[in-house]
Amino acid sequence: WVLPRWVPAMRPLQSRGAGEDGDGSTMTILPADLALYKRTQPYPKIPEATSMTPEECRKRHEFLRSLVGHKQCQSPLGEPTNWEEPPFVAISDEYLDLVREGKVEVVRGRLTGIDDDGTLRISDAGTGGGEPQSDSAALRHIDRVICCTGYTCQLHDLLSPEILSVLDYDPDDGFGPVTLAWDTLHPSLPGLAFCGMYRGPYMGVVELQARLAAGALGGTISLGEEEVQSAMEGSRSVRESTPRAQFPHFDYPGFMDTLAQLCYKDEYPKYNRDVGDPIVPTFYQPDDELSQKCLSEIREEVQRGQDGSRMPQVVLRSILGKWSFDRHIVHLKTRKVERVYGTVKYSKYWERSSADDVDGDDVDADKIIPDLETKDNPVLYREDGLYEFSPTQKFEVFREYEYECKRDSLEIYFVEGGRRAHLFLSLKFVPEAAASSENDGCWVKATSDHLCIKDLYSATFRVKLNGSSASEIVIKYRVKGPAKDYESTTILKPECS
Repeated sequence: WVLPRWVPAMRPLQSRGAGEDGDGSTMTILPADLALYKRTQPYPKIPEATSMTPEECRKRHEFLRSLVGHKQCQSPLGEPTNWEEPPFVAISDEYLDLVREGKVEVVRGRLTGIDDDGTLRISDAGTGGGEPQSDSAALRHIDRVICCTGYTCQLHDLLSPEILSVLDYDPDDGFGPVTLAWDTLHPSLPGLAFCGMYRGPYMGVVELQARLAAGALGGTISLGEEEVQSAMEGSRSVRESTPRAQFPHFDYPGFMDTLAQLCYKDEYPKYNRDVGDPIVPTFYQPDDELSQKCLSEIREEVQRGQDGSRMPQVVLRSILGKWSFDRHIVHLKTRKVERVYGTVKYSKYWERSSADDVDGDDVDADKIIPDLETKDNPVLYREDGLYEFSPTQKFEVFREYEYECKRDSLEIYFVEGGRRAHLFLSLKFVPEAAASSENDGCWVKATSDHLCIKDLYSATFRVKLNGSSASEIVIKYRVKGPAKDYESTTILKPECS
């Protein structure tokens, strides 16, 4: 699953730990870690979960889909196919949209070798969603290879073979190279302790492991033989698990609470101990002033997630992709109805060709080329359709706008002659009403007026957010002037990539 850094949460963080009641009716746009790591049961969540049943895996997949929406399903990347195995997550604002716009080609498989001429050898290769298409394949004409291999364990350069044998050391196992109680201590090595010796350690865990190590080595923390042996068995169980989760300690709240119980008994954390509260390392230490500062920052984070300042970016990312549209124009005096229908594409990775190639208003869509270097590119709205003036009269039409986020607004600019012209609308989106459930999505709404000489355009934009994806857009214009009196309603539905 590919998640953006900012996630719209239909049910916001609770704030009881901060001395306030959470507002369950307000959509909150949160950093992904605050949305992902919330308590599902009160402190302490022990014992830590070290394996997932197929049903638990499925629930995690369903939760992640609720955050992503339909964007990944309707892309060449596709969704994970086996929901009875643990999910894997990546965080990126750009990757999924690059895939959906065809700027990144997805090749499934494992790199098995690189030939002298730079050809990449791939096993179980397949393109796009679905199952691998062949046992092996070759990727040629490669310009650059970026090795994202992470870290490898080098304990064999530091410790004797006898100690490595006691640790059941495997240098090739990046998941968990050693067997340790709480990945920190070994009962047969009382003078030795480790921190962060597994895949994906968070700094909160590393700090608690350091406190546990200091306490155990210094004699201020006493550990029973049975609980140490139980923790050793848990470590072996994690290393031998099949299929493996993305990270050995996927139950972040459970692991943090387990270590906190060992280090502090029940003294810390003092805050954020209730269901819905976020897990933050600051609360797992004795400095109360620091914890209070963290509580204040969380309140501010929630407030920013509800004040609309993050809404433009979330809305703009949600609408990227291909849409079908159907527009009805009702002339209120004559009751005549005209129809326009066709396709719309919201593109982020584009750049027009040189000005010499742009001739008048008729801009060829093929002259719009991608610009992958422009991360903050405005989004290009390109509409191509048929204008049904009457049952016997139809005309091909196209229209372009540029969408750009400016502070707390989403601004729409006219495009004339292939170039950005003046501002059309400035939209500030707010949630319309609470969703009855996360699966129902949430409508956000913005209104704006534009005076074109003597004609007033009153616009209403409504976007239905299902997680980070828009599942429907409704655009209405009420146009009134000396020679105009009509209402235009456009409904957009996403197309599969």
